[in-house]
Amino acid sequence: MRWLFGIALLVPAFAIVQALPLAQFLPATLAALPDTIPQGLWPASVSLAPDASVLGAIRATGFILFVFLVFEIATQPERSRGLLMWLMLGILAHAIFGLVALRVLDNFALWGEKLAYQGVLTGTFVNRNSVSTFLGFGLIVALALTLERGHRASQSEKDRGHATLLSPQRLEIMALWTAVLILALAILLTESRMGVFATTVGGFITFLTLRLRFGTPLKRIVLETTLILLVVGLVLLSSAGSGVTERALFTALQSANRIEIYEIVLRMIAERPLTGFGYDAFAAAFQLYRDEGMTTQLYFDMAHNTYLTLWVEQGVLFGSIPLLILLWALARIIRRLARGESDPAVLASALGVICLGAIHSLVDFSLEIPANVYCFLFIVGLAIAPPRHNTPAPPPSPATRDGSA
Repeated sequence: MRWLFGIALLVPAFAIVQALPLAQFLPATLAALPDTIPQGLWPASVSLAPDASVLGAIRATGFILFVFLVFEIATQPERSRGLLMWLMLGILAHAIFGLVALRVLDNFALWGEKLAYQGVLTGTFVNRNSVSTFLGFGLIVALALTLERGHRASQSEKDRGHATLLSPQRLEIMALWTAVLILALAILLTESRMGVFATTVGGFITFLTLRLRFGTPLKRIVLETTLILLVVGLVLLSSAGSGVTERALFTALQSANRIEIYEIVLRMIAERPLTGFGYDAFAAAFQLYRDEGMTTQLYFDMAHNTYLTLWVEQGVLFGSIPLLILLWALARIIRRLARGESDPAVLASALGVICLGAIHSLVDFSLEIPANVYCFLFIVGLAIAPPRHNTPAPPPSPATRDGSA
């Protein structure tokens, strides 16, 4: 797996190169800027924010080292499953705090007065979309653990009567389903449209994967899916989903700003397809290309699309490295599921989390928030970590046997 870390390290390495004063040695087309800016004012580096690019390189290196540590601890399925449980409990604690802060403490925020997203659950985050992704990770993990525990209980407890209703296994399953419902309620109260949609898709992928892995008939899967959707629709949406529903009705009207941003960003990518504008330098670059005729005068420091951000900041070549690594991880997880390797709950959690992150990243920057990145890497890292094979001890030599005798 050394090759994986070698390829990943190309991202922070190129970020450092972008921050160096090398622009004068490059053809003008590789360091181009808008015609309104005289070449005499062009920066000495490819990056328009070299200091930010260096800090971004340090942060990206930290992400890679974190994955390395996850690989070191994810050597046993039981350990990985236990770590997933602790992660889920931590995210559940965030959800409970968010609910209390919103409903009991009158929209309380840890950082002081809440200036945005009034009446919306943000918990320990500032942005509702970011917290919805974070909570979605917890919901998918909780769902996977619940289904795995349920399958194990059905195999070990053949008597489905009242004798096993309150067994420790059944009580644990009920507690996990409660966690799923609490996390779902918290996500709805964020009023994040794409957060709800991406979590629903990711959760369904996890649910379908595990039910198929456990040999559940297709008719029963359809019935269970319908039942779950009815419960969510009738109970959760009716009690807390009005904000999401109202915002979903105006999605088309409110998407004009995003479309304008994407059009400008695509022009920026075409301007510097190989070199980019510098890691973490999107905000500085976007202001140079921003049209004065934009319908909104809001300040944008994010592209609201992680894929476009990667290509703007590091070019199409180096900006695609994280996406290619993620595709490789996805293929590895699917291959392990097909072969029956590793823990199914860990693999299904990672599969659902990847789907959630991939969908939400189309319209937002949730996976550009370090807290979400670390959770994402932790779950996926547990699923793709190489198993550690214990080397058997060599047989004792004749001299050793004689000496011991």
